[in-house]
Amino acid sequence: MTKIKHPKLKNPIEKQFNVVTRYHYFLFFIIFASKLPGLWHILNLIFLSPPMKYYCNSNVTSTNESNTCPCDEPSWDRTVFSETVQTKFGIYCEKSWIISFSESMSYVGLLVGSLLFGFLSDRYGRLSMFTTCCLVLAVAGCLVSVMPTMTPFIIMRFFEGMGAGGAIVTAYVLCIEYCGVRHRETVTALFHIPINLGHITLAGMSYLLRNCDEFQLAISIPMFLFVAARWLVMESPKWLLDNDHCEEAIVVMEKFCNFNRGSCETIRAEIEAYFAEIKNKKQHRIKFYQIFKYKKQCLNLGCMSIIYFVCGMGYYGVSQFIGKMSGNIHLNVAISGALLLPGTIASIFLLQWLARRPLLIATNFLSGLFMIIVISFPENFPWVRVIVACICNCFFFMSFITVFLYGVELFPTSVRNSVLGFLSFLSRFGQIVAPQVNDFSPIVAGGIFASLAILGAIVTFPLPETKNTELPSTLEDSNTLSRKVVHLEEDPGPKFIPPRPQTSQ
Repeated sequence: MTKIKHPKLKNPIEKQFNVVTRYHYFLFFIIFASKLPGLWHILNLIFLSPPMKYYCNSNVTSTNESNTCPCDEPSWDRTVFSETVQTKFGIYCEKSWIISFSESMSYVGLLVGSLLFGFLSDRYGRLSMFTTCCLVLAVAGCLVSVMPTMTPFIIMRFFEGMGAGGAIVTAYVLCIEYCGVRHRETVTALFHIPINLGHITLAGMSYLLRNCDEFQLAISIPMFLFVAARWLVMESPKWLLDNDHCEEAIVVMEKFCNFNRGSCETIRAEIEAYFAEIKNKKQHRIKFYQIFKYKKQCLNLGCMSIIYFVCGMGYYGVSQFIGKMSGNIHLNVAISGALLLPGTIASIFLLQWLARRPLLIATNFLSGLFMIIVISFPENFPWVRVIVACICNCFFFMSFITVFLYGVELFPTSVRNSVLGFLSFLSRFGQIVAPQVNDFSPIVAGGIFASLAILGAIVTFPLPETKNTELPSTLEDSNTLSRKVVHLEEDPGPKFIPPRPQTSQ
């Protein structure tokens, strides 16, 4: 007998998200706005402890030169900054290592936050963990400004990093799970524009507030506003449905339709039918540690781990390299952030036109190629080298944008945030390694960045293609991904359409 194949029910939640609605604009505005102060906390040590000159007033070591050691009575040059971490806690000479240690502890917090809140959001929900991260970041950020000694200051910096790392991971997955197939590329690219704007505006905040405590409070207090997102926006209905909270998912989708002034008469029946179908199937819901039992999942995770590490180290490493080329710290930070905007805008179109694999291969390879040009070009043409280095950094950032989306699309819902947290952990580890690489000579450091970028392009080849596919809900969905690009069978609706008032029929 010939088996009759019943057509697979399409996910009704994905179908509702095929058009960007009023609620999407509302959700994305809140999430994207939270990225500005979030990014400020990641880069704030640039202005909390900038390079400071001091002159020694001790009779024994009196000299006209600045920053001489040993020194018993330093007189700080406060022409640019009235108060910094160095002047507040008396950090100079043999204590200078404390500044870099403080930065490292903040990065360790980013690692722990990405991993910890990634796991917790898979268990307790995207929205609840996002708002928790915002609260941790706001409280720890405010406490940083009032710490009396360096030890509690460093501890608060760790928790500040935890909140920032967790907020990035949970916010992104919440946005992506509210997107239809055709909009994930655009939302991913737009998600990174607030990061660029945060990079630029941080310099303006520091320019207006030259006292480190006032500056820290100014960038921390706004985060309290985003704790209210717990009551303003709704939990991911895809997470609710895939975690057997069918009734809650229905309630969210009914509210979603009512917010958009649309019909919700069939929502309950469609979701219940789809839920019954996926419950009747033999499914494998896996935990993160079980990924290593499956060859295909293990290969995907291994390749993505290398790529995330490369992107993290390459982007932050080249940014630091460019940052050393300007004497004005405020102008330098603003320019380095502005130079990333072209790459972010280009990613919006490239993600629409190209498949994930070839785009990621191309951006990684071009990052390595332009870095080779940088270290090969004569040093007596400094501006040419700077321009080429900026192009290299744009491609690294484009790789970052692409891989951020790619990693989410490869793995099922039950481990999606856990995987993204783990991959973000490796990216942050690359960020920590980057300054150590930059301690080598420019040729050696550039050679390392270039080699790893090309390695990132190579390890992308074994990955399956995810363009035009629904986010996998189960292990079976994830395993059916192939290297071929899926072509949409039907037009799921217009792309981005502006909200407009309802007209009477």
